[in-house]
Amino acid sequence: MFKIDTNQSASFLVACEEGSIRSASERLGIEPSTISRQIKALETSLGVDLIERGRKGVRPTEAGQVLQTYLKQQQSDQEALLSEFDALKGMRRGELVIAVGDGFISDFVGNAIKSYNVAFPGFTYDILSGSTEQVLHAVRTDRAHLGLAYNARSERAIRTAAQVKQPLDLLVSPASEWADLPEPVTMAQLETLPAALLKTGFGVGDMITVAESTHGIRLRALVRSNSLAVLRNFVREGLGVTVLPSFVVTREIADGTIVTKRLDIPELRKGEASVFTRQGRRLPEGAMRFVNHVSRSMVAFQHSP
Repeated sequence: MFKIDTNQSASFLVACEEGSIRSASERLGIEPSTISRQIKALETSLGVDLIERGRKGVRPTEAGQVLQTYLKQQQSDQEALLSEFDALKGMRRGELVIAVGDGFISDFVGNAIKSYNVAFPGFTYDILSGSTEQVLHAVRTDRAHLGLAYNARSERAIRTAAQVKQPLDLLVSPASEWADLPEPVTMAQLETLPAALLKTGFGVGDMITVAESTHGIRLRALVRSNSLAVLRNFVREGLGVTVLPSFVVTREIADGTIVTKRLDIPELRKGEASVFTRQGRRLPEGAMRFVNHVSRSMVAFQHSP
């Protein structure tokens, strides 16, 4: 009976998902030359070319796409089988892989995981954090069972399980000179304020770029970063303002170190918090329950006042 080598198939799948041999090497923790040899061995055993190499990396051939679909379905079926067994045992154990936008981390750990762990203490969690695009990629390629992201674009490959409007607010220190700004704050006012802003690739950063383009202005960004910790510290130290959804700083609002001000900028009022899975993927029982639990337990998925 013919069998596909698991190491070879893993190298092939990860190379296709990452789009490059080097990225696959970093993810799997093995040398790029080993990845290439395993893929070549798989091509030889199957008698077809599986990947195309180009200047921008690698991508599956038509035959590679057929194999990729087959291997993913195998993984999904095996996962579903184990899930059936776990469900019969009363969901006493399991592993959930969740891709989470950086802004959701505090809310996610403090509310979703904390309460789910009480109900199902045998579960473990593999959490991948990053930008909105990174979260979408992790779900799209089955690296994660589900994803949580802000301002995630609509895709045919993505099924949205819950989505709640969460507009962007202006965040300031109550001890700063900007604490007395009248609300709502307009684009003309925002343009003059020293700010720390997220880079593009993050849902918030992309929304700000759209607003800047629409109004034909450039905000006064003293700092641009991919770190929410940088933005929060910038505001707490009284160096200026930032623009984020308020659920990102729930703790700071509660302890009085940050206050929010409503923005009168339509492009910045359209943001949405989303939890989603890959369209067509059969999730394990624990993951399906967790998707519903996330939308009930997290602040980000409660309607903003």
